Amino acid sequence: MNKKAIFLDVDGTLVAGHMEMSDKVKEAITKARLNGHKVFICTGRNKAGIKKELESVEFDGIVASAGSYVEINNKVIHSTYFDKSLVDKITNIFNTNNIFYNYECTDMTFMSDEMVQLFVGGVNFDKGNFELERLRAQQHDKFNIKDMSCYTNQKIHKICFISLDQEVLNQAVRMLEQDVNVIIHDMFDVTTINGELISKTNNKATGIQYAIDYLNIDKENTIAFGDSMNDYEMIDFVNYGVVMENGSAQLKQIASSVCKSVDEDGVYHEFINLGLI
Repeated sequence: MNKKAIFLDVDGTLVAGHMEMSDKVKEAITKARLNGHKVFICTGRNKAGIKKELESVEFDGIVASAGSYVEINNKVIHSTYFDKSLVDKITNIFNTNNIFYNYECTDMTFMSDEMVQLFVGGVNFDKGNFELERLRAQQHDKFNIKDMSCYTNQKIHKICFISLDQEVLNQAVRMLEQDVNVIIHDMFDVTTINGELISKTNNKATGIQYAIDYLNIDKENTIAFGDSMNDYEMIDFVNYGVVMENGSAQLKQIASSVCKSVDEDGVYHEFINLGLI
């Protein structure tokens, strides 16, 4: 078979619930690369947020920050950022509407303590709770999180947010939708709405295009795995798009196939089904 370029989302695809990749999934990636295929992470996370994944198994490259950052064989081939004026506009709107947010740069993420608390525990943790403190420390280490007070105009690829009020969020979205693409994720806590703001000109599909152009790989030899609506452009773009069983029902409508869930090592089994390993 022709050698393939395989692009893998992280959350809900490679890993479940911010856990680590299973041994079977790591085995699938390693064997596919040994068979001559190119395997990439393709994620909404910034590079800092995939540190553990990059340490646990070798990839040929990464498409990070929802396509705003592309790195092949440790060489940066594409990197774009929000204009400072846009960051200021978003910040003012979110502050005015009591929406919590972060700034995702390449190698670090700036986040308020309240945002971290909501990110790891919704609104169900009491301040001072030992488990919350442990999770907060874990997130700081995993994603190289710095307190928002330390931000000094570093360049920003993407902004994530959490709101406690749907109407307030709707108002903020109306003020921003001409400037950025607004992605709303499935709720991880019934009291919160979380999502992300990404570039109008960069997404996972454009990131894949940069990667395959750089490596001179035909689009017909591309495969992607994803699970959520921020994977839509990626799954729609590649020649063969795989959606996880645990994935979005809407995303499954455009999939070439649906594989087993992330909890069932779906990537591993679909690599076998596709003859990659």
